Amino acid sequence: MKTLLRTRLMKLLLTPVGRRIPIRRGKGAPHGVALLVVLVALSLMSAVVTDLGANEMVRYRLASNDRDAMKAQALAESSLNIARLLLAMQDAVQPLITQLASTGIPLPAHTFWQLIPLDSELLKGLTSGELQSTLGMNVDAALEERKLKLAAQLEEKKASFDPDKPGAGLEPFVPPEGGFGAFDGTFRADIQDEEQKPATLRGWATTISPAQCYAYAQRIFHVIEPERYDFLFEDRDGQGNRTTREELIGYLYDWLDENQDAVDARADATAWCRGAGGAEDAGYSSGYKVVPKNAYFDAPGELRLVRGMSDAHLRAFGDKISIYGDGKVNVLSAPIATIEALIYSCAQQGEPLLFNQTWMQETLTGWEQSKLLGVLGGGFPPTPEGLISFLDSRGLVVTPQCKDLMGTESHNFTVRSIAQVGEVTRTMTTVMRVHRTTEEFYYYAVR
Repeated sequence: MKTLLRTRLMKLLLTPVGRRIPIRRGKGAPHGVALLVVLVALSLMSAVVTDLGANEMVRYRLASNDRDAMKAQALAESSLNIARLLLAMQDAVQPLITQLASTGIPLPAHTFWQLIPLDSELLKGLTSGELQSTLGMNVDAALEERKLKLAAQLEEKKASFDPDKPGAGLEPFVPPEGGFGAFDGTFRADIQDEEQKPATLRGWATTISPAQCYAYAQRIFHVIEPERYDFLFEDRDGQGNRTTREELIGYLYDWLDENQDAVDARADATAWCRGAGGAEDAGYSSGYKVVPKNAYFDAPGELRLVRGMSDAHLRAFGDKISIYGDGKVNVLSAPIATIEALIYSCAQQGEPLLFNQTWMQETLTGWEQSKLLGVLGGGFPPTPEGLISFLDSRGLVVTPQCKDLMGTESHNFTVRSIAQVGEVTRTMTTVMRVHRTTEEFYYYAVR
């Protein structure tokens, strides 16, 4: 008996696993088809459910982003409107700031739009009283009075509300709790005046006098003259061509002027802006897909179409050339790079100090310190006369035309409003001319 059991056990162990189940006659061996069908069905259902869930999540995120994009667009427009309000006040406030700066009172900035940062977090703290409380000021009484006043105004609106009036809605508008700042996201506005740039293209092609044309060209040349830009004019562009500094200035003018003749960019002050005899589109005949527009630039990005002007050029000195400025540099807001270009423009031809990098760096640093110290601190006033006196103290002989290149007013501004809600960011760029309460828009873009 034991031998029989041992024999069957050995036979069972030596039999492959797939053949250990005995075969039932007439029905064949079971293969687990039902289990396989269930597993496949479950897999398909899981795939379908996962796909539906992923699609719905994508739709949800798209809808959320569209909602946040609308909010960010509204916040960017609000930021722009606040900047417009600020710039509309500059003619009334800026003369006072200029006078304070001239008398020597040290200021963190010398222009109205630089003194007041437009940031939603800062404005929120200002309107809620948090900023004043941080500075040690007790504004609880003022906040309570404002709260009561707003409640009275709301009751008055409810009493006089007429739902039958066209466009009235179902109920009067109720401001959100918390006042200003009770919104999702943040915004800020950066204001840059075009008069802080050392060179401008505006009005260049409409000037009559060759001397005036030459003056425009010289200012652009002094912007691109520093030795650190040499590599830009030594490398070849995408078409395998090199463009010198003089040629680039000539191409800029040919893009603007109304004739078809190429300008002689190496002519002197008595012959500049006069045609050199060739066709201005000849420089674009070797692989370029554009020709001179013979009209004014519509947007800053259009500078890339001019032969010799690449993205590298614009990154290097594109922010120093304006297509909107009036022509005079505002020394109150001019950064160091603009002051450097002004020094090149004001100096006599061949002035040896311009080639002394140590002298140039010390002069630029000294002017910045002089602006911070003010007259009372032993510095020079941030005015055209003050800058000329400072350069004279540094041993530089300036030309009589130097004063005509500078001023203390700005009327053309680039306002960049940036708003973020959730993961969505909207940037609104606007270029406008503001003179008192009159506005004129030159450029508008949203991305």
